Amino acid sequence: MPRAIGTVRELAESWSLDSKLSVTARLGEAYQVCLDSRVEASGRAKTQAGIAYTDDRRIVLNTRLLHPGRELDRDATFLHECAHIIANIHHRRNCRHDARWRRVMHMLGEPPEVSHEIEYLSRETHAIVTWICNHCGEAYHFVRRPRRRITECYCRSCGPRRGRLSVIAKTGR
Repeated sequence: MPRAIGTVRELAESWSLDSKLSVTARLGEAYQVCLDSRVEASGRAKTQAGIAYTDDRRIVLNTRLLHPGRELDRDATFLHECAHIIANIHHRRNCRHDARWRRVMHMLGEPPEVSHEIEYLSRETHAIVTWICNHCGEAYHFVRRPRRRITECYCRSCGPRRGRLSVIAKTGR
C-alpha cells in the first residue's frame, strides 16, 4: 500500500525543485493542480520509477528513489511525473510522452526521456529468469514467470530460424 509523503508543493520546496517547477506557473490551473497533487511512495513495483495519476491528482514514486544518494534519480522522476500532470491538465487530455509533454519537460529544464537507466530498478537486477539468444547473445530478463514456453519464443533480432533461446539464469524468487 502506498504511503503518503506530502504534496508536490511541499516536496518541491524540501528538495529545492520549486524554482524549476515555477517556470510552468504561466500554465495557470495546470501548475496549481500539480502543486496540490499528493505524492506517495510505494515499494510494490520492481522496475517502475514512478507514475502519475492525473485524475486522482497524485504521483507515486518507487521507495528505492528515496534512499540517500539517489537524489538525482528521485528528482528526475519527480519532475517527469509532474510534467505528466501539468501537460494532461493543461491540454485536457492524456498527453503520454507526446510533443506536448516534451514541451513541459523542456520548460522544466529536463531531458524528455521516456525510460530510465537506473541500475537498481532494472529488469536485469530483478530478473527471476533470463533467456539468451543462441545466435546473437541478446538477453531477455523476466521479473515475472514468462507466460510462454521458451520453445515457443525466439529472438526479435535474429528471427525464428536463427534466434533460438536458452535459459541462462534462474533465481529462486
